[in-house]
Amino acid sequence: MSEKIVREEDVFSEAWSNLRNYQELIRRKTAVIAYSGGKDSSLLLQFYLWLRKEKHLSKDPILFHLNHSIRKNEDQEKEILEYMRGLGLSLVGKKKTFRSFRIKPALA
Repeated sequence: MSEKIVREEDVFSEAWSNLRNYQELIRRKTAVIAYSGGKDSSLLLQFYLWLRKEKHLSKDPILFHLNHSIRKNEDQEKEILEYMRGLGLSLVGKKKTFRSFRIKPALA
């Protein structure tokens, strides 16, 4: 059984075609992409970078990243911010520290 090779170009081109009802909105408005470094936001970011390369955007997207400080992952946060800076897009990075909280027992 042979595997079909799917190119990123083909997937993004098909996605763009399927968004025909929204293309004008996507072209005109500045997108703010919440980037976590995970699979979903990485795919969305790659799609917007493809749109930019193919000249489908009139404005570059803005990248937003929130370090919620819930997990100890300073190295990962540093890598994400360095990657985002290297893309040459506007970047908004925020760090938020949440106080620990306890779940209150249910009232009887």
